[in-house]
Amino acid sequence: MKLKEKDLFLPALIGGAAAGLTSTIPFLHCLCCLWVVAGGVLATYLVFDRTSDKSILKISDSLTVGALSGLFGAIINSILKIPLTDYYLSWNRRFLESMARFMDELPAGWDSLMQMRYEGFNPFLFFFGLIINGAVFIFLGAIGGLIGYSLFKTNPGVNNEKTMAQNQSDSQPSL
Repeated sequence: MKLKEKDLFLPALIGGAAAGLTSTIPFLHCLCCLWVVAGGVLATYLVFDRTSDKSILKISDSLTVGALSGLFGAIINSILKIPLTDYYLSWNRRFLESMARFMDELPAGWDSLMQMRYEGFNPFLFFFGLIINGAVFIFLGAIGGLIGYSLFKTNPGVNNEKTMAQNQSDSQPSL
């Protein structure tokens, strides 16, 4: 029995939605890479949870579901950022103004960065950002899939119980 692509779609969508949403929320978006990796781990967990025969799951399935999760996360993140663009620009402007108070010499063009305003939706910048976000999110989602695979894969031949020392001298440190 082999895992089908449709079995990966819904977990990837859920993991991507979680990653895209949390990396868009102000102040949480500072940990954007963490949320994308966590979305890949979540998607992998959901695949493992939904599969009755865990032995059919391969590392390539985890990579695929993690990468798909990253792709969905990038799309959701890019769409959700549209209404928040003005907020992000004002936050960046305040950050640059506070940096200017502590720096004696500012590079040329510093003032023009503080004068930036939101001019409305720009399709070119949207798709350019989507491509860049997509590449980064897919890579980080795949890493999350690998982490999830290592966390949730059970090896039937490995005994996870701790073995006790046979005699007392085996557990004492050497002098």
